[in-house]
Amino acid sequence: MKPKCTAIIPTYNRPNRLRRLLDYYNKYGKGFNIIIADSSSNENKKLNKKNISLFSSLNILHLDNHPSKILPYYKVCDALNYVNTKYSVFCADDDFITPNGINKSVDFLEKNPDFTVAQGYYITFYLKPSKKGKQHFYWAPYCSYNSISFPDAKSRLAFHFSNYLPTFYAVHRTDLLKKIFKETIKYTNDAMFGELLPSMLDVIYGKMKCLDTLYGSREVIPNSGGRTSKTFKDFIKEGTYDKKYAKFRECLSIHLSKKSKLTVEESKKVVDDAMSSYLKKVYEKHYNNRLVKMKKILDNLPLPSWMSEQIKMAYRKLIFLKKVRMDPFWNSIDKPSSKYYDDFNKIRNHVLLYSKKQ
Repeated sequence: MKPKCTAIIPTYNRPNRLRRLLDYYNKYGKGFNIIIADSSSNENKKLNKKNISLFSSLNILHLDNHPSKILPYYKVCDALNYVNTKYSVFCADDDFITPNGINKSVDFLEKNPDFTVAQGYYITFYLKPSKKGKQHFYWAPYCSYNSISFPDAKSRLAFHFSNYLPTFYAVHRTDLLKKIFKETIKYTNDAMFGELLPSMLDVIYGKMKCLDTLYGSREVIPNSGGRTSKTFKDFIKEGTYDKKYAKFRECLSIHLSKKSKLTVEESKKVVDDAMSSYLKKVYEKHYNNRLVKMKKILDNLPLPSWMSEQIKMAYRKLIFLKKVRMDPFWNSIDKPSSKYYDDFNKIRNHVLLYSKKQ
C-alpha cells in the first residue's frame, strides 16, 4: 500500500541518535516515508549517509544540501517540498514518535476532516548509570494536551493561547503544513515566534485532537546547558519585540479573518488580548513554579552543593509522584497490563540497547 504519511527528521550533528531512531523505525514502523533534513557538518553528513545505507528497507530521502547555520524552520520548510503523502509528521532525531501513534492520528484525521492535527500522550526519558555502571531508563510525564474542538476559529485560538503547548510534532495534513511553514518563514525570524506562529495557525484552520495513545517520547539530558535561544523577555530588553510581534500579529490576524466573520482589525484585537494573557500566564507560571522557588531558597542557604542537589532531586520526585497518581495514563504506562505498555517497552528496550553500543 502507498504510504499515507511522511516522517520528516531534522538532524544536526547527532549521527548516533539518528541511527538509533532509524533502527527503531526499521524494526517497528516501515509503513511511511522518511525525509532527513540534514544540516550537520560535512563529516557527520558522510556518517549519516553511511548509517542510512544500513536501512535499505526504509524509504528514506536524505537532504544533505542544507548549510550548518540554516534556521531550523527554513530547513523543515524546504523538506516539505519533497513530501508527496497526504499527511506529515516531524520527529526530532533524539526523540521517538511511535508508529502506533502516527497510524492512529492518520486514521483519526481521515475520518474527521474538521481536524487539522492529531497527537497523543508524551513522556520524557533519560538514562542514568547505577553505581555498578549499568544504565537505567528513567521516564516522567511530559505535556498533557487537551483536544481543542470549538467550532469557531476565534475560540480555538483563544483557548490555545491560554493553554499553550506546541503542535510541532503532531500529525498534520501536508497541504496545510506547507502553507503554515511558508507563512512562518515569511513572518518570523526567531525560535520563539517561529514556534508559536505555526501552532496558532494549526488551530485557526481546524480542530486539534489528543488521542488516548502513547504518541511521543522525548529525550532529556540532565545537567545540559539549557536554553540558548532568546526569549520574549530578551526581545523586550533589546528593543526588537514590537517589530517581531507586529509581523506575528499581522499574519495571525489575516488568517483569523479569513476563517471567521471578523475583520482584520477585529482579529488584531483578539490576537492582542490572547497574547497578553499568554505572556502573563507563562511568566507567572515560571515565577510561581514550586521547583523554581525551591531552587532560589536552596541557592541562598549555606549548604554543600551535593546536599542541595539531593534535596532538589527528592523534591522533584515528590512532585512527579503526585502527578503520576492523579492520572491513570501515567500511573499504568510501564505496567505489562497497560494498553500503552507495548509501545513504551519497545522504546525503553531500544534506548537501552543503543546505550550499550556507545
